[in-house]
Amino acid sequence: MPYYESRSGRIFIQTEGHGQPILLIPGLGMDHTYYRLATPILAKHFEVHAADPRGIGQSEKRPPYSVETWAADLGDVIEHIGHGPMHVVGSSLGGAMALALAESRPELVRSLTVAGGFSELDRAAVLNFGLRARLIRKLGMSDEVADYMGLWTLTREFINSEEGYAQMKANQENIRKNSAEQYLAFVETVLAWGRCLPGQENEPKFTKRLPNIKAPTMVLSSDNDHLIPLELSKIVARNISGAKLEVMHGFGHILFVEHPVETVAIVESFIESLPKR
Repeated sequence: MPYYESRSGRIFIQTEGHGQPILLIPGLGMDHTYYRLATPILAKHFEVHAADPRGIGQSEKRPPYSVETWAADLGDVIEHIGHGPMHVVGSSLGGAMALALAESRPELVRSLTVAGGFSELDRAAVLNFGLRARLIRKLGMSDEVADYMGLWTLTREFINSEEGYAQMKANQENIRKNSAEQYLAFVETVLAWGRCLPGQENEPKFTKRLPNIKAPTMVLSSDNDHLIPLELSKIVARNISGAKLEVMHGFGHILFVEHPVETVAIVESFIESLPKR
């Protein structure tokens, strides 16, 4: 069954493979095909559930959106699938959703992998997402906006390769399935999650809640991620007891697209290291 009911509407899940269940949560404004290169590898050993968060892809479009409500939806999906707690993998904004899910519904999360995720933003990231919002307001989902996003999320070396350029174009096509209004709302959820919008000056950052997360956790990052830098991943790892920080060298922000084989190998090794239940 590709659709599951959540408290906010129907959520699309692509499922393939057999084994321990694993939930994949994509990055900003992208659907389950964010993991198009990783899913076939993971499906050799896991039952893979790749999600379209609410408002994205084939899931119901019902604003308003927030990291917390996305996490609540995905918790409902895990319950409805009914295979017990899942290994949860989130990348970029999907990593923020995974953190919120693990903190709010610990009984549903067997392990947590956060790749290029964040519990707060630094000044440069706020400027980046703020500029992205202003460009969308002026230009819509234009070629200029698409190229801006591609250049910030993938490395120069990857884009300069034929395969990398093709993958960048596939990402752009995926993102442009969103209307300008939808995508702008998603960008604003990033800023709201970082407590960076007007009126949020006195709200505590989600970092303060990270110690509540008890699931075995691995934080994946790259020393060449210019959008969500390594230091923001270190903040996540430092504040979750026992969290493992894995740093990939020279890679960009979207690890599951640039280096799916290496990234999946690290995820599988982490899961295999966990005590058997």
